[in-house]
Amino acid sequence: MNILLAHGSPNTAHAEQVNGLAYTVSNLLEEEVGSAFLSDERLPAGARVLPLFLGAGKHLTEDVPKLVEVSGCTLLPSLNEHAEQLAAMAYDQMTRESKRINVLFALYRFAGFEALAAAIHSMNKRCSKVAMASMHSEPSLNAVLQLWHQDGITQVTVQPMLLFGGHTLARVQSMIDSAPINNISLVPVLSEHDGFAALIADCLRPDQ
Repeated sequence: MNILLAHGSPNTAHAEQVNGLAYTVSNLLEEEVGSAFLSDERLPAGARVLPLFLGAGKHLTEDVPKLVEVSGCTLLPSLNEHAEQLAAMAYDQMTRESKRINVLFALYRFAGFEALAAAIHSMNKRCSKVAMASMHSEPSLNAVLQLWHQDGITQVTVQPMLLFGGHTLARVQSMIDSAPINNISLVPVLSEHDGFAALIADCLRPDQ
């Protein structure tokens, strides 16, 4: 059995999104894929576990391995080890109609998300202008949008580098609402992008 291990949230919509992803991936693989959260005391014994984490913080380095070990499961490489595929998917989604866009990638924070930031930076020639900001550290989303406003930029596309919607996405929207630039497009979180479920399925295939 395969398990998608997510952080978890008091918001029931989070569990619904993770469960929906597991269902879609299960259909792609034609085998059972379940979902679990860090708050679970144990995982199904013998399961192959894919951690759905974009950053390499304490949860991924300590909490996840402990839960996997006590459950007698096999730990697969976390999603953060597929940073290049995730960044490419985001760029592909945003540049379908035009590459002449100004894109601001909103990361949860920079510490622990170095691989994702490096992947985004390596592809920054795919758009007119690219920058990165943090939701919880500096440079903040507000600070970068203020600088772009001072530079005369009037249209911005914001890509939240989040797997699922929830409180953090609402925080991003709040920052956008208070920004001095009026024409800001907030694109969907990563799990809503075309190809995301297929990427997760590839991560679970034994030959990957």
